[in-house]
Amino acid sequence: MSDSELPEDSQGLSSGKAPLDLLAAVFEASRDPRVLQGPGIGLDAAAVEWGDRALVATSDPITFVEGNAGRLAVAVNANDIYAVGAEPEWMLATVLTPTGIEPAEIEALLTDLASACEDAGIGLIGGHTEITDAVTRTVVSCTMLGSAPTGRIIPSDGARHGDAIVQAGAAAVEGTAILGYPRLLEEPGISIAAAARALREVDGVHAMHDVTEGGIATAALELAEAAGLSPALAFDDIVWLPETLAVCEEQDLEPLGLLGSGTLLAAVSPNAIDRALTELSGAGVQASAIGRVAAGSPATLRFGGQTGPLPRFVRDEALRAFDDVRRSTQ
Repeated sequence: MSDSELPEDSQGLSSGKAPLDLLAAVFEASRDPRVLQGPGIGLDAAAVEWGDRALVATSDPITFVEGNAGRLAVAVNANDIYAVGAEPEWMLATVLTPTGIEPAEIEALLTDLASACEDAGIGLIGGHTEITDAVTRTVVSCTMLGSAPTGRIIPSDGARHGDAIVQAGAAAVEGTAILGYPRLLEEPGISIAAAARALREVDGVHAMHDVTEGGIATAALELAEAAGLSPALAFDDIVWLPETLAVCEEQDLEPLGLLGSGTLLAAVSPNAIDRALTELSGAGVQASAIGRVAAGSPATLRFGGQTGPLPRFVRDEALRAFDDVRRSTQ
C-alpha cells in the first residue's frame, strides 16, 4: 500500500513532505517548449527560457523552527537557485503568524528577512504578511527568482550512468544546528553558493541537487532516480561534522536522514572528479566523492565493510526528534 492510500481508520499523514506517489500522480511534465525544467521529484527549481537567458524560480517554506526563520528562508530558497547553476536575484515572502503575536516579533522577523536578502544581494520585491488563527506558529514561505544564460543551466535530472556522486559541504549541518548546535548556522552555515559557483565551472558536472528534508540519503536517491538511475553510497566517505555524529548518537537518530541544507550533491563524470574536488577545495568547501550512480542496480550503502540497501527516509529525522520531545512532555 502506498503512502497516499490510507485505510479508513487512518489518522492521516504525518508532518513532512507529501508522499511522492501522490505528487507524481498530480504533476506532469510541462508541454510548453520554453520550460527547460519543470515539476518533478528531486528537481530543485523551475527554469524557463527567457530570451538569451533562463528565468529560474523556486518556492520553499520554513516550518520547522521560528528562530532565524527569516534568514533560513532566504538561504534554503537561494540554494535551490544555485543548485541549477543560476544566481538568485529577487524574492517574495509570505509570512503567516499566529494570533497574539507581539508586533516586535513581526518586526524582528521582517528585519531578519530584509537583512538576509541584502547580505546575499537579493532584492526583496514583495510578499504578504498576515496574522491568522490558521497557524499555531509562524510560517515563512518564499518564492525566489534568479537567472542564468540559457545554455548554462545544470539540470537536476542530468546524471549519467557511471557518474560519481560528489558531496560539497558537510552533511546534515542544518539538522545538527536545529537539534542543539545553533552556531553552525553561521559557520559553516547552510548556503551552497560557494560550492555551486565552483562546480558550475567544471566540464563534466552533469547534475546538481540541494540536500534538504530526508538528508543526504534521500538527496542521493532523488539525484539518481530523477535520471532513472540508482545510487551507491559509502558511509565512511561522507563528510560529517563531529557535532552531527554526536547529536545523532545522543538522540538515537540516523545522520543519513537528517535535514541537510548546506550540502550540495553533484553527478560528475569520472574524468572530472579531480577537477571538481580541486575547485571545491579552492573555494574553501569540504568535499568528497561518496559514491556513484548506475543503471540496472539497486540503491546501496556500504558501511563498515558491509553493503546493504540505502535507506529511504519518508520523514526527516529532525521531525522524528521533535515528535519524541512532544511525546515526552505530554
